[in-house]
Amino acid sequence: MSRGRAVQVFQFAGFFVAPAAWFAQHLVGQAISQASCSTVAVSWGVSNRAWQIVLLAAACTLILLSEAAAVAAFRSTGASYEDPPPDGRIRLIAIAAMTTNLIYLVIVLLDGVASIVEIACRQA
Repeated sequence: MSRGRAVQVFQFAGFFVAPAAWFAQHLVGQAISQASCSTVAVSWGVSNRAWQIVLLAAACTLILLSEAAAVAAFRSTGASYEDPPPDGRIRLIAIAAMTTNLIYLVIVLLDGVASIVEIACRQA
């Protein structure tokens, strides 16, 4: 793989992995919370807290890897984000990815910790 192609892969991995990790963590976490409140949870042995911890760790790991990819793409170009493509575009998208990845990390931490601490099954 050429250097330019590798930088583009890092750029897009840095930009798209974090939102996908958050979406998967939230969706699967909600499904596990719902499953742990059902009568099937007794026979399946669904532990809400254990699964939420695993989901939180996996999502945080993916987001940190995404941040590392965005930083690698950012550092690979010495250009300004105002330069013509492809170097300017790569730098601009890497800057956006580095910023949004930190926001997604906070969202995942808040969602995961709330799912672990909160009592999932109670009457409304």
